[in-house]
Amino acid sequence: MNRRYRTAIFALAFVMQCGLAHAGMRVEITDPRYFETPHKIIFPWAEIKLVSFEFEATGDDAQGKQRAIELHDQFLAKIHDLQGGAIITYVTPKGQKISNYRVKALDVAEQQKAQMALWGRIILDSSGAALINARLMLVTPPPGISARYAKAASQDEGGLPVEVLGLIDAPVTEMRIDFNTLKTDVTPLAYFLSGLARYYKGAVREGNEAKRWLQGSIDDLNVFVKQMSEAQDRGALSQAHVYLARAYFHLANADPARASDLLLKASNHAKRAADLNPYDPSVPAVQAVIAVKQDADPGDARAYLMRAAELAPTDKNIWVSLAVMNSSQGKMEAAKRQLDNATLVQRIQDEAPLPAIQNLQRQIETYQQEAR
Repeated sequence: MNRRYRTAIFALAFVMQCGLAHAGMRVEITDPRYFETPHKIIFPWAEIKLVSFEFEATGDDAQGKQRAIELHDQFLAKIHDLQGGAIITYVTPKGQKISNYRVKALDVAEQQKAQMALWGRIILDSSGAALINARLMLVTPPPGISARYAKAASQDEGGLPVEVLGLIDAPVTEMRIDFNTLKTDVTPLAYFLSGLARYYKGAVREGNEAKRWLQGSIDDLNVFVKQMSEAQDRGALSQAHVYLARAYFHLANADPARASDLLLKASNHAKRAADLNPYDPSVPAVQAVIAVKQDADPGDARAYLMRAAELAPTDKNIWVSLAVMNSSQGKMEAAKRQLDNATLVQRIQDEAPLPAIQNLQRQIETYQQEAR
């Protein structure tokens, strides 16, 4: 094992010197106590790292190992140009199962400083074909989207006009994405993972570098969308459209000359995501941010946020965004109630106060004093 590890590190150093700086390693586990002890971080330089495990399979079926290796190889091939991308896949020898090793995927991913962890199981249908159920956990979520908002509004009482300043925010809150009954082929899953890895990289950059990775993310996620049908997996398909909406939004920021067209595409993908899964609160939050960026009617953004609040009443970010929208429309008392809701959620969850709550509270108090 140590010899294989040293060989892999040597190969990695060669890859980095060539300027590719992407890598993968398959780790074969033979010691039943392997996951009970800490291990050195593999690829510590990686910016976007995926940790995956062989799929559990029924009986003595070896397809769980085979599919995991296929996914490893396909993902590694797809990120060939992704500097800082890496994958580690854990498999067991023939005749053994990963389920016997008491592995906790999230613990391993956190120890390896990975952003994503993937595992799942293989179920055989009546014809013997493999049905793949996979679960992707975002150990460290990628950036969401947000838009600054500034608008003059009048008090409910007809007082002086005031200017409301705030941030309409839609962070990534869905930490788990389930892929159900992918038939035999792991290719769609590899495209989704590659698209998400590129989104991780592009969403934190600007200018031409951001354009490169975001366009790559869009290309890969579009392949996933084309390969998947609603009958197969509406949930995962909806998530692909949400990330397409986010990618187009960030791309609009990086490419102002095409912003209008790119925001329209972002809006269309967000609408498609909402049609596929009307119960995901992250979707109307994304729609609200896009609407603000498009300078749409404030009532549209407010309606999206109201829907998000109905679906996720314990999300304080939504309450703050809704307070911003209400105060911009002169609904100061409603805005204060929503800030109170955000504060209550923050206290229940025992989290630090959001600066946005305190800032907007001060703004509203100042505006109301000036209106008297």
